[in-house]
Amino acid sequence: MKQHIDVWYDEFSLSVGDSLSEKIDQGLRRSRFGIVIISPDFFKKPWARRELKGPVAREMLERQDVILPVWHRVSLSDVMKFSPPMADKKAASSADGVNAVLRELIKKIKPDASPLVIARDILASYNVDPPPISHEWWLDVVEYKEFLRFPDSNAGKRWIFPLPFRDERRGYERGANIASTALQMDWSFEGEELNVSPVTPPDQVHNFLRRWPGLFETATRTPAILALYVPQLTIKDFDTGFEKAFDELMVRGNSEAEVIFSYGSHDTIDNGDPLCGDIIAYRHPSFGNYTPAELARWYFCAHGYSYIRSKFDSFEGLVWLLSDESRWLPEELRSTLILGTRARDHWVNDPMRDSSENPFLDAILRKTRKQFRFTRSIKKGLAELVEIAKVNTGVKQSADKIVQRIIDADLVNGHYDWQDYIRDTKSKRKP
Repeated sequence: MKQHIDVWYDEFSLSVGDSLSEKIDQGLRRSRFGIVIISPDFFKKPWARRELKGPVAREMLERQDVILPVWHRVSLSDVMKFSPPMADKKAASSADGVNAVLRELIKKIKPDASPLVIARDILASYNVDPPPISHEWWLDVVEYKEFLRFPDSNAGKRWIFPLPFRDERRGYERGANIASTALQMDWSFEGEELNVSPVTPPDQVHNFLRRWPGLFETATRTPAILALYVPQLTIKDFDTGFEKAFDELMVRGNSEAEVIFSYGSHDTIDNGDPLCGDIIAYRHPSFGNYTPAELARWYFCAHGYSYIRSKFDSFEGLVWLLSDESRWLPEELRSTLILGTRARDHWVNDPMRDSSENPFLDAILRKTRKQFRFTRSIKKGLAELVEIAKVNTGVKQSADKIVQRIIDADLVNGHYDWQDYIRDTKSKRKP
């Protein structure tokens, strides 16, 4: 165990009902080495001779050492009579003691603690079959590993997690990081391609987490990062398999739960200290006492120093919240997020980055509250923004229906309320 070597041994690798021959053949086929204890009893048993044929065939086909012989109470002449090629192999001897045998085997199995060999063995433990170590694929993995050690949220990568060892020093640590990188390259690619995000229904998120080797284990080990990517899983009844990990984040004062933006303080409804960390707020009965505006902004736009929640802005999030696709959210949270979006002006400012010339944006930014009217032209401009947001979020609802829901939710007056608040605050600061 200390050497991190996975061993296939029939007495603890077989389950009731398994086919002996099939499982043993599978073990011989998948194992990188076969330790063969050559003893007087070995020579007498036809079953042992039959098992040896597999590793012998692999040595001939793969042209590399597979069989690691250990002599137990036999001499060179005994082995020579059985198999001259086997007698030609350097063997460990039980006469030297168990520890000496183990040292010889480990020296062969883990030469100089080669990180690539270790990485290959770890991947094999997840039933992942990587290319040969000589393949340049490993160079890509090693190069990407350095990014994962020190990720940057500005790179916009999602579904990446901390490596097992940030400050790698030994061969095993480097190998474990390489293996983690190789696993993450696959699932992060699909996670972004499928856009697994805060708008993805929980059952689809769970399917994704359990489909990729190592992903569920990694997510369980780093629940705060999981909560950053998919906050919906922190909601009770959506948290299957992560209940304990999320409950531990709920403990007041848990620094691991302070993730969002990683700087500054947050607003609360009573101006007091929050009742839980920001990353786990949607799990708390009162949402940790954070204001609806904070909760709404975070649900789509949160990030830490290294990891980013989603590619959605506040307007795209609003379009999703007002569509029928968001109905799986608990209604209390959904209403709170809509109310929180109304309390700030992000939903107006965010689409300005890509749509500077738009009748709706032009009207709401240039007209006063009394001057603003939802004319046909302004509605059309808002519908154009909604159509763009629909493409990015995958919403199927008609743009006209969402425009009407924006009107019904009184979002425009919310924008003007925020502008009035900003002006009042600035005027009070003047000497």
